[in-house]
Amino acid sequence: MAVRHYTLDFNLSTPVDSASVVPGLLSVFHEQELTETVHDTNGHGYLATFVGKNGRLVILRVHSHGLVTIDLQCHEGDNFAQLDNLLNALERKLKVLLSGNITRIKRLPALVRGAKVDRYWPTADGRLVEYDIDEVVYEEDSAYQNIKILHSQQYGNILVLDGDVNLAESDLAYTQAITGNGRENYAGKEVLILGGGDGGILAELVKQKPKMITMVEISFIDCVFVV
Repeated sequence: MAVRHYTLDFNLSTPVDSASVVPGLLSVFHEQELTETVHDTNGHGYLATFVGKNGRLVILRVHSHGLVTIDLQCHEGDNFAQLDNLLNALERKLKVLLSGNITRIKRLPALVRGAKVDRYWPTADGRLVEYDIDEVVYEEDSAYQNIKILHSQQYGNILVLDGDVNLAESDLAYTQAITGNGRENYAGKEVLILGGGDGGILAELVKQKPKMITMVEISFIDCVFVV
């Protein structure tokens, strides 16, 4: 079963003492029948975990540098309305307790971990992108790489090679724009493609029956395709 991970952050203009924040939140946790455990941080702020009978876990951290963070983890089948009510109650309480000291409040959508279909894929520069993926259409390990085809409501089928998103059916409009959207007639002509990448441009041009297509691609080895 998948786990949902919610986050709620309060950035502060000045650090606060946990004694001025935590007591005002305890009533919210107790209403949800969450049991508190305070952890020793060796002087690095306040850290407590709150565990519920239904498997819910809340982590409350009052950082010493002016940041209050709340992490809530629960099972996928939990009551989402109750979770929203809990987060809303904590947010309202903290707005009152930290009044005049808040510079930013950030509450992100839940991160779903361990789901049957993985919706999160990192970019080459270390950012995380969530796609509306609802099905694994194909997956196989070739002699060279892991190959996945995933289905998305927005992008159609997506090709993922070794964990990197390469292209999707929705890229067709981009490919057609590069080739001129029908304004150029390639029939019987010699065509040079510089850096054709995934071969989408090549596949589109072949349909127009040119005399010859030469595609030059930069690679770790010398690579020239002639059609």
